Formats: sequence, structure tokens, C-alpha cells
Amino acid sequence: MNRKKKTINLTNELLDDIDMAMNDQGFEAEYYLDIVKNEVTFLSDFLEEDIYEEISELLENDSDGRFRDIPHRFSREGWRQMERFIISLDDIDEKTRDLLMITIQGRGAFRRFGDAVFELGLREQWFEFRDRENRKEILDWLLSCDLISDADVEKGMQFLEERIAKIKQREEDQANMKKGARVRCRDNAGHDGQITVGDIYDVLDDRDMQIDIRIKDDRGKIIWIPKSHFELVK
Repeated sequence: MNRKKKTINLTNELLDDIDMAMNDQGFEAEYYLDIVKNEVTFLSDFLEEDIYEEISELLENDSDGRFRDIPHRFSREGWRQMERFIISLDDIDEKTRDLLMITIQGRGAFRRFGDAVFELGLREQWFEFRDRENRKEILDWLLSCDLISDADVEKGMQFLEERIAKIKQREEDQANMKKGARVRCRDNAGHDGQITVGDIYDVLDDRDMQIDIRIKDDRGKIIWIPKSHFELVK
């Protein structure tokens, strides 16, 4: 009798969890993809004893391939990733590219590189490059484990592109939350009694690198409040 091929249900959440597991540089846990539960699980000395024993027993008795070891993403690969990003920048001058190459040499490379791309206004571009490479690595690994199809690889990349597009749209909308605009409350956590989810407010002013806006709240008071609580009314 032919066994049914084991596959997983591809979701952004699962791919994010696998990414987190691959990026764990502490090596204080061993991560596994649980194909039955469609989730990431881990084994660590920090777990409660009964949970540790339960997971250990499942792993030791796994004769059907329920669990797959999730590989670590080593720091040297992170260095190569920064190098590939710098090489990919075809819209900056050679001097700037050389300066970026210098930042990734020696100890403290990740911190220096992070500071440099922020100062050059390349941070979001770097994040997108890194996220695309990491997502492709995860999907290629799942494909090599025969857990997804070629079509799933495209699907997983599309998930990421949709997320990037939403983030860009959100950032654009927040940049347009200026005096005279109207915003709708999407979240009132920490501001209950001041703003109401679903209600619309007039933007009276904005400040602090476009992080906060000034509105008249439900009590009639003029307050500063983070833009993250609102969505732009178009």
C-alpha cells in the first residue's frame, strides 16, 4: 500500500516561525517542524520537565517522519547576505558602495552595517532584500524535504510580496496623516476612553518624524497620539 505523501499547509505564520527558528543564534534550543500539527516546536532545557519529556519521547519514537530538523542560519551566511545586498545596489555611487563594504569587515559588522543603511536611507530596501532571501531559503528547504511543491514556492513568495506591499501602503498612509487629513481609529489599546475603534477624527497637527498626530479625543481634549492607532480615510 502506498503511503500518502506528507505535505504541510503553507501559511505566512508558519513561514515566519520557521524563519525565527533558523535565525536563533543562541543554539539553546533544537527546532523541529511538526508536520502533523503544522507548526514549529522546540526542545530546550528551559522547558518544564514534563513538557521536555513529552517532546523528547515524541522525537525518539518518530518513525513516520512527523518531525523535521530545522537548520540554523549561521552568522557567516548573514555576512554573505549583507555583501550580496551591497553588490545588488546599482543606484548608488562606487564610494558609497565601498564604504558599505568596509562596514561589514571584522567584529561588529552587523551593528555597523545596520547603522550605515539607516543613515543612507537604505534600511527598508535592506529589510526587503533580506526577507526575500530568507523566505526563498525556507521554501527551498521545504521543497528539498518534499513537503511542498514548486507552485507552493511561488505561493510562499507571493505571501511575502503581499506583506511588503501592505507595509509600504501603511507607511505611505501614515506619511499622509497630516493637518487637514481625516483618520479612522483601528486600535485604541492604552487609550480606552480617549478614542473609539471605528470613529473618525480630524488631524489637527503632526510631529516627531511623522510618528504622532494631534486630534480632539472623545472627551473633547486636544491630545497627541501615535499614528499607529489609525488608518487614513481616503
